[in-house]
Amino acid sequence: MEAQKNRILKILRSHKGSGKAITARALSRKLHLADREVRKIISELVTREKILIGSSVHEPYGFYIIRNIDELKECLGQYYSRMKTLKERASSLYKGGLKKFSKQIQGEFNFYG
Repeated sequence: MEAQKNRILKILRSHKGSGKAITARALSRKLHLADREVRKIISELVTREKILIGSSVHEPYGFYIIRNIDELKECLGQYYSRMKTLKERASSLYKGGLKKFSKQIQGEFNFYG
């Protein structure tokens, strides 16, 4: 896994800034890895190694090395927006599930903490 991390980092170093983002699919083709594996490695590089790798939902799509505070803010804004949407969806499912399944799931999940 360490060799794969280094290979991904080497490629990403030539993709500095959101304007030079590279897709997970392009990375997976270059590295002969599944898209899912590429995303997992990038996640580990960010969470464990604290490497500033951003992702863009605007063209060009994909991953890039964050160069400045504006790119960091844009990437964080996207993540916080997704988290809010996911929390709302999970909460709605939970409430609907409570109505349908009552005590079978009550107390198993906490979306308000």
